[in-house]
Amino acid sequence: MPSRARKSPLRHLVWIIPLLVLDFFLFRWLALRQGGCRLAPSPLPEISAPAEPVAPPPVWRDMVPPTPQTNLLNPDEPGVLMPTASGRIESARFGSTRTTSRGTARFHEAVDIAPLERDRRGAATDPVRAAAAGRVAFVNDHGGNSSYGRYVVLEHPDPSLGATTRRDGSLEPAAVYTLYAHLDDVRFGIRRGRDVEAGEEIGVMGRSSNTRPPIPLARCHLHWEIGLMLNSRFDVYARRQKGQIPFGDYNGGNLFGIDPLDFWAARHRDPGLTMATYLASVPPAAVVVLRGRHPDYFQRFPALWRGAPHDGGPMVLEVSESGLPLSGRNAGTREADVLGNRRHAVLRIDPDVLGRNGRGFFARTRDGWEFTSQGRRWAELLLF
Repeated sequence: MPSRARKSPLRHLVWIIPLLVLDFFLFRWLALRQGGCRLAPSPLPEISAPAEPVAPPPVWRDMVPPTPQTNLLNPDEPGVLMPTASGRIESARFGSTRTTSRGTARFHEAVDIAPLERDRRGAATDPVRAAAAGRVAFVNDHGGNSSYGRYVVLEHPDPSLGATTRRDGSLEPAAVYTLYAHLDDVRFGIRRGRDVEAGEEIGVMGRSSNTRPPIPLARCHLHWEIGLMLNSRFDVYARRQKGQIPFGDYNGGNLFGIDPLDFWAARHRDPGLTMATYLASVPPAAVVVLRGRHPDYFQRFPALWRGAPHDGGPMVLEVSESGLPLSGRNAGTREADVLGNRRHAVLRIDPDVLGRNGRGFFARTRDGWEFTSQGRRWAELLLF
């Protein structure tokens, strides 16, 4: 039987295509009648508010003891600190804790930490470590040319004290120094400009110094300071005064400390402590008024300047017992009148804070207090 021919499927297009065309025009007419055809807007992506800039964690949050000695919160316990030959534990502390051969007070800028381990000869073997993350600022690896002996200075950024602008326009946060002295050895690779982490070993405890008599073996210790540099042009100042002084800006005469044990205890109570917060809690031993250029000190630590920018006139400074400027501001009319035509004058002294006269910058007179020659040199350096 002959097969029937299949119908082609294309024949359905004859009526489907016109139907689609008709539907298109009908849909368009209805859309125009209702105000036009609008595509539903796609949902916009959620845009969160710009995050507040997160401040870097305070450098002191990860602070560690500078030696294996972990009992710095109890410094009067036996074996924590190393006193002088007097045997008085107080002599190992910061402040006017020592006495000269003439019976006058002598200021100690640091705390002296005793060793925990010794070798067969009796020499200390305790490693000395960076107390906080920072940068090696200075190394003296010749023990006989300084009363510090071999010593290392580290600088630690602390934005709470403000920042200065670099030549490239970026900001450089203020720096706090820590100093480690009387080292027996400086570790290989500890050189100026190198970054260090908290707890990184920088040397070995010892007794190096140029003092006479030398520090005895039994009194090996770490002399540990924390503080601020007074003037970043100290080297220039020193050369103009009496020739070149060794160690440049990192000479001890340019480094002004705080009490390391008090700072350690304050940081223990508040792990987020900043140096600006701590300095605000330090009681001033003196309030002085000075006339001169705006100090380099307040340019490097602008957060310590209070109120309006320096107007070129007299300044009032609060000063710690160690001579560290705690704050500065423009002088008021009455304070400027006290100064008169002089370059510096004492407004008031707190004898309880000053104790045995700190660094000896002030002297009591029949009419009150005045700057000593040593205090006038301090003011001259500050204003240089």
